[in-house]
Amino acid sequence: MQTNNQVIIKLAQSCVTDPAISKQVGRITGLIDASNFHKLMGNLTVESNPRQPKESAVTKEIIETLRKNPERFHLMSKGLLLSTSSCETLERNRFRLSFDHKGYAQPGILDGGHNTFAIAKHILSYAYDEGDLRGVKDWDSLLIAWAKESADLASLFKAVEGSSNSTLEFNFLVPIEIIFPQHPDDEDQLEIWGDSHRDITHARNNNVQLTDSTKDNHQGFYTYLRESLLPEVSDRVEWKTNDGGEIKVADIAALALIALSKLDKAELGLEINLPKIYNSKQYCVETFRAILEKEGNGTWKGQTYELANPTVQSALKLVSGIVEAYDEIYCRFPDAYNAAGGKFGRIDGIRIFDPSAAPDGKKYAKKPFETKYFQRECNYSYADGFIIPLVVGLRELIEIVPEDNSARWVETPTIFIGREINGLLAMYSALVKMANWDPQKIGKDKGSYEFAANAIRMKMPR
Repeated sequence: MQTNNQVIIKLAQSCVTDPAISKQVGRITGLIDASNFHKLMGNLTVESNPRQPKESAVTKEIIETLRKNPERFHLMSKGLLLSTSSCETLERNRFRLSFDHKGYAQPGILDGGHNTFAIAKHILSYAYDEGDLRGVKDWDSLLIAWAKESADLASLFKAVEGSSNSTLEFNFLVPIEIIFPQHPDDEDQLEIWGDSHRDITHARNNNVQLTDSTKDNHQGFYTYLRESLLPEVSDRVEWKTNDGGEIKVADIAALALIALSKLDKAELGLEINLPKIYNSKQYCVETFRAILEKEGNGTWKGQTYELANPTVQSALKLVSGIVEAYDEIYCRFPDAYNAAGGKFGRIDGIRIFDPSAAPDGKKYAKKPFETKYFQRECNYSYADGFIIPLVVGLRELIEIVPEDNSARWVETPTIFIGREINGLLAMYSALVKMANWDPQKIGKDKGSYEFAANAIRMKMPR
């Protein structure tokens, strides 16, 4: 039985933890069959899971086990861990589960996303031809396929359950664990539930070494920043592991530190080491989190963080401009370097788009390259160590408005770069030569950032 965000499932076997043992968090463990797993799928989400399930060698092995050793599956798999917003125990091993999100903890799959993906795809194989399932590679495509065949799958299960040989096809059980708040209508208890939910999620996923940025995203540290970016960039960021994004969260956090570095230490609680924006992405992730975690900068509702400091918010709104300026500098830098008397294409490690040249995989390419964030076509591919001091130097274009202590641009950075890039490179190219054309030296040297900042200050509008 299923209505909206509620479903009644029957477990083949179950054990309910005594509330006297676990006073805030309820827990049920047991085994679920394929038919009841099918009922659950209509309500399962992976928003509560730090990782996005997708097809992999692991999921293929799980499916192979379901095909060849279904009767042993419950012994060979950890199964799945679910959270629900409430759970009512009924008779005959039945449970009414609610998946409404009440703001304290996102219900859904906390662990076992890849198990869920593999089991669902295995069940779908009875409704689809093998060729039709080739496009089911991730969670989103799985849900589309599942919804498309929902009615047929329901009929399939009814037919199988009524046949004399039903165990031949779906003779497997899945270990399942369900956690839920013991007091779903008590606000104070729900706060405790939210904290517990977060801790349980991270503890259960530590065995796969979740990145710090994935954990931070899961708790909401990147929500404000994500919503401040243009969709064409935000949609390409890998906010959670395996969600298919090409841009790393750490790279966005690094650019965010550029804007945040203009704020007073009283707002940040620390000083930002500018060269580390280039040479330590882990530093960027940890520093971004530390700033948001500073007392007074945000609030917690259960497991979810919400940024509340308007000054920090104003700085993060500028990050989108820094992202655009990064691509603008990347595209314009080589030609500006050449205009300053250099020969950028002769530098070791530089690749050039030249459709007339024979592609050799090292120097020339027949197709134009793309910038990191907006995928703009450009003629050169090179290490960003050459330009990072200039990108960081854009902080000089940020001013703090005394009236409300907010951060804003003195001038839009892409406009500034478009007008001043040649003049900047007339000075900056000397730095490149002094570093012996080594992008690592340029990106790691504190003096590079001071040089770039001085050059930008000299070109700023008076």
